Amino acid sequence: MTKYQGNPLYLQNHKLQIRPSMSKMVNMWHPRDYVRWLTCLQFSVCLCSGPPEKPSNLSCITYYDKNMTCWWNPGKDKHITSSYQLKLFIPSIPLQSCIPENSKNSCTIFYPDLRYYVDYTIWVEAKNNFGKTDSDHLVLDIMNSVKPEPIFIMSIQPGHGLSRSLIVKWKNPLKLPKVFPLKYHLRYRMARTADWIEADQNETSHHAEFFMIKGLRPFTKYIVAIRCMKQDGKGYWSDWSLEKTGTTSEDRPSQGPNLWIVNKNPNSQNRPVLIMWKELSKSEANGIIKGYQLKIKERKSQAVMCINSTNLEYSLILSGESYVISITAYNSVGNSPESVLLVPSANQKELPAVQYISAAPHNDQLMVEWKAPSSTVNTYIVEWCVADSDSNECSGLVDWIYKPNTTNKAFVKENVLPFKRHKISVYPLYNDGPGSPLSTKAYLKQDSPAFGPFVRLKKTGKTTAQLEWDEIPVNERRGFITNYTIFCKNADENESYVTVDSANRQHTLVNLKSNTLYRVIVMASTTKGSTNGTAISFKTLAFAKQEIAAIMSSTILVSLSVTIMMLFAYFMNKTPKKNCQNVPDAAYSHLTIPKCQTKNNFDGKELGKASESIGTIGQQQQSIFSEENESYWIYSRNTEDPAVVGSCTGQLPPSQNLQSNMTCLLLNSEEEFQM
Repeated sequence: MTKYQGNPLYLQNHKLQIRPSMSKMVNMWHPRDYVRWLTCLQFSVCLCSGPPEKPSNLSCITYYDKNMTCWWNPGKDKHITSSYQLKLFIPSIPLQSCIPENSKNSCTIFYPDLRYYVDYTIWVEAKNNFGKTDSDHLVLDIMNSVKPEPIFIMSIQPGHGLSRSLIVKWKNPLKLPKVFPLKYHLRYRMARTADWIEADQNETSHHAEFFMIKGLRPFTKYIVAIRCMKQDGKGYWSDWSLEKTGTTSEDRPSQGPNLWIVNKNPNSQNRPVLIMWKELSKSEANGIIKGYQLKIKERKSQAVMCINSTNLEYSLILSGESYVISITAYNSVGNSPESVLLVPSANQKELPAVQYISAAPHNDQLMVEWKAPSSTVNTYIVEWCVADSDSNECSGLVDWIYKPNTTNKAFVKENVLPFKRHKISVYPLYNDGPGSPLSTKAYLKQDSPAFGPFVRLKKTGKTTAQLEWDEIPVNERRGFITNYTIFCKNADENESYVTVDSANRQHTLVNLKSNTLYRVIVMASTTKGSTNGTAISFKTLAFAKQEIAAIMSSTILVSLSVTIMMLFAYFMNKTPKKNCQNVPDAAYSHLTIPKCQTKNNFDGKELGKASESIGTIGQQQQSIFSEENESYWIYSRNTEDPAVVGSCTGQLPPSQNLQSNMTCLLLNSEEEFQM
């Protein structure tokens, strides 16, 4: 027995398919196997057949004086063709049938084949070759299934004398019975917003053609839409009407302008100040602001100065007294409440600042955080500006915001630029005026510097070189400088580098080679990139300063020694040679010394040179023979004793040779002068 014998349901349950790979096996079947296979196939078809599944979820919608359309769920598809008919029955009227076109689950009956204010019995009949099935019967007055046409809004006007209301007028649908009371569903939203607000349906549940929306914002544009349905809730809501726009009327401003003052010399008796205030937002202005009224009152004298302005700032010079500054904004309806700022006197003790402040970028804005002071604070003012000058003062527009005393954080977005340094300050406001500011600096976005530092060679040595460079201007830094990197290279070695702190503006390179040419570049870095500065070249010295000093000292000493020896030799050659006899020293003799005979005579110039040359020696030995020379000169010039017998060639004691020679030299000099 084959696998399929005795199991006729196997083909149905396992959806047997004869594939090409099985064709050979099928060809081998016995004729009785074909009979069994066809029997099983017929049995499985019988299991899939039968009357259609019962339709369900029958519902109908009526468009007054147009048509009524009914829908249903036909059930599962049994792969057998089924037909559907919509049946409508009214007593004493023939049964109506509606055959769907191009659909199995809906059918439309057109007016005038419809009757109003009567109960219809409605059902769906499904039929195929195996039988028919009816849906549950629906009893319906088609007036209870009406969907009205959309309402047309005629106008939206501001409420009479009410700045926070709008009156909406509309026209009810025309194609409705005269007696067909409606209720309404009204919604509205502010322009440029997506959230709808629904009016109270208890207030719109009565038949009407207008409605007043209350509790709106003054001078604000609103968008309104409305729909309707039968008042008892039977049937369907109409589609929403076309949206229509209306604007509420003006009201006096709800809040005064934010007021602030820039006082660069708070302790001066003549204080130039800039008073600033901000435009009111639309929700605060409640209309078109026509101007501002500024009052400046000196507390001591009670003198008041009033200024009307359409600008957002006012400059003046205040004395050292305390002042109260107030401002109001006004529109066509009236004035806003006052905004007041107290300016302390110049000699008032400074009030406490916040204890800590930080600022960092966060989602394309600056997040400012601070720690509250120990004293009680009324509110905080966060002030910021672009400060891209070396003086750290504001170089652009000053902006500020008020923050309540319950917070210690603010997000700054307006007038914040990328790649620019900003100065952020926090002022606590007390009853007696603003406290001292605490400031910090921050960048919204950083980048590499616009250009690198300009480096100069300050000093060079044998193995060292001292470099210095200028600070990059603040407006060109494009971020906080984190460090400087110095790259150094010569022709024979690889490039080396050293990193120094951003606070340094000079650095000394060490361990260099003497008498070597180097090339140096200084690079400035931020957290987002680096930029090289200008390159310079220099050559180290061949000798150190100490070595140069020693060489120069030795050279000078040698030169001086050679000079002295040459002078000595020169004067020795210039000394006149005398042919005279030795004479006794005058200090030890009473004989007349004969005149020495000179071999050659000195002229006046030679005598002067000789006198200078022996002057130094004479000064050293003046103590020895100064007195003897004096007595000798007197004795020799006035005494002529013929009895004295002596010779210049006579021998003198060794201790007297020098004096005798000197005396002989002087005598000859005198003799020449006398001639």
